[in-house]
Amino acid sequence: MSALILCYGEAVLMSEGNLFWRFFVLGRPGIRMMLLFMSVLLVFIVRLSNLHVGDRNTTSGFETFYQHLTSRGSITALGWYCISAFIFGETYIWSQGNDANLGWIDQGRAYERPRLNENPILLRSLYIYLAVAQTCAHFYSERDTVQLLKSKEEQKQESTEGVKETSPVIKLKEKLPSLAQWSFKLTLAGLVTIMPVYLTFLRRTAWSWTAFFGRIFFYTLPKSTTPGGFVHLSGLIWQAGTSSFMLVMLWEVSNALFTLYVAEPPLKKGSPLTSEIKDNAGSVVTKSQDPNGSLLVGLRSKKDVPRTFAFWELFLICTQFDVRRKSIFSEVDRKTGSTWSQISAICLNEIEDIRSRIRASQDPVEGRAKMAAEELSRKQQEHLIGHPQTAPMGLPKIANQGVQEGEVFAKQSTSLSQNFGNFAKSIGQSPNAQNPLTPRARRALEWGTDRVLSKEQQAQLSKQGLSKETSGYMLQFLKTPFGEPFRQTFSRLANAVVFGVPRSNRVNIVHAVRSLTALVLASLKEDDFGQAAKDVPTVIRTYTATIAEIQRFLQVLEPSWTDVEFNPRKSRQVEEVVELVQDFRNGLEQMLLAFGEYADSLGLSKKEVREAKDAVGKGLGSEMVQTK
Repeated sequence: MSALILCYGEAVLMSEGNLFWRFFVLGRPGIRMMLLFMSVLLVFIVRLSNLHVGDRNTTSGFETFYQHLTSRGSITALGWYCISAFIFGETYIWSQGNDANLGWIDQGRAYERPRLNENPILLRSLYIYLAVAQTCAHFYSERDTVQLLKSKEEQKQESTEGVKETSPVIKLKEKLPSLAQWSFKLTLAGLVTIMPVYLTFLRRTAWSWTAFFGRIFFYTLPKSTTPGGFVHLSGLIWQAGTSSFMLVMLWEVSNALFTLYVAEPPLKKGSPLTSEIKDNAGSVVTKSQDPNGSLLVGLRSKKDVPRTFAFWELFLICTQFDVRRKSIFSEVDRKTGSTWSQISAICLNEIEDIRSRIRASQDPVEGRAKMAAEELSRKQQEHLIGHPQTAPMGLPKIANQGVQEGEVFAKQSTSLSQNFGNFAKSIGQSPNAQNPLTPRARRALEWGTDRVLSKEQQAQLSKQGLSKETSGYMLQFLKTPFGEPFRQTFSRLANAVVFGVPRSNRVNIVHAVRSLTALVLASLKEDDFGQAAKDVPTVIRTYTATIAEIQRFLQVLEPSWTDVEFNPRKSRQVEEVVELVQDFRNGLEQMLLAFGEYADSLGLSKKEVREAKDAVGKGLGSEMVQTK
């Protein structure tokens, strides 16, 4: 509805005539509105086809650029944006009257022959040019990535007041000033740069193609392919500026609306999506036979988006919906295990994957070999390939060689080029020597070098000197703004290992940690069957080992030589990783406070409790856990 309102507003601005026909929905404004809405739908197609919920993890900015440049999604996005710009442009040009000078034919003065009008050609080129710029901005700012993690202030507000379903329209009103500001900047940049680009690269091609199609409908056009120039340049600039702003604003609002609606919490009428939902009158709106079963299906989904929203819903259930949380402990008769055992196993697997990625990065050869062996085993089990045959050992048999024809003992004749090459190669060489130059030739070369070059110049021209000088130039280049895309920063390397590639799994990991912590703490009062008690030591050990593994990894990870701004004290504190470790510490601290007095009965040794306390942090010591 918001997109339709925007399209209707722009359709009214394009209209001419009296006020009634400007606002009459069933007339031309309604047709323009539907055509403009087609441009909006094409933007939605771009967003839907490239939708991701995790940040793109790459080691450098250039790698990100290369992935975008070679991906199929970038090419299709450019095509959809160009089609959207074409539909908008034709709608705008069709909406203008004869006084706008945007028709195909410029009649000129009474004594002049009709000619092709270049004004609409420039406008169409401008719209396509803006489509290319919008595509670049789209992927540069990672607009396909939907951010689901809340800020610390929003998390505190949700923990005290609960999740509030704020309408996306209200959020859009707050974003409108920033969207208008960005649209104005892109429009201004397009207007400033389109003229040299058009005159240098686009004018001849656009004019010839337009003239070709123009003669089909207007046979009186002259056959001259020379552009005739612009008509009423001041009016053309105004038309280009206003229409370009409307086009970019249409794209920006469409992108913002899609992001706001997709980033909505998985709730409906204040209840989780998988729950039975009732309206205010108590009538059932959505009926669910097995809410937790549907949740488990989402958590096991192979697709990123459903799986991510399932983890988000699990987090909301564990922290804000007591009835659904209690049902996780009460459902013990499932065929594949109780609901608690399945959910805890899924969350622990997300955490264990962090340690697996760290170990694979520290021993890449072993990690690749293990992955190759697992892949081979999987294919063999699926009967896709047979067992590999080992290559025969030993020397090849003479019988394997083909039979030689002709004179075996006769001397083989060589060509003239081979003889000349052997003669040239033998000059100045000493047989059976590692250095092909004879000692006399080598001394003569050294004597000439000492006479021409100084010792410092010889050192600079040596292999080590050239390598050192080249490295110095490369480091100087990396320190400039032009070299920034080629830097492999420490934070990028750490995030890629901890959260995975090519897309970060940070959202799922954070929700898994927070959900598992909330379930373990709630099990003290809500687990009537006591099934969670036996898994509490496993959760505590996993948290402790993961914290230690991440901290050790950040200390031993070697920075890349391209990270010219690496600071040993500050750069190793990667913000995203530190926040994840803090989530582990908070959860571990709460579990130790809740289960510390039962450590012996749960099977936790004093050593494990001490290691857990150390993982939480020094200074929290004896007052945090009291063991028997």
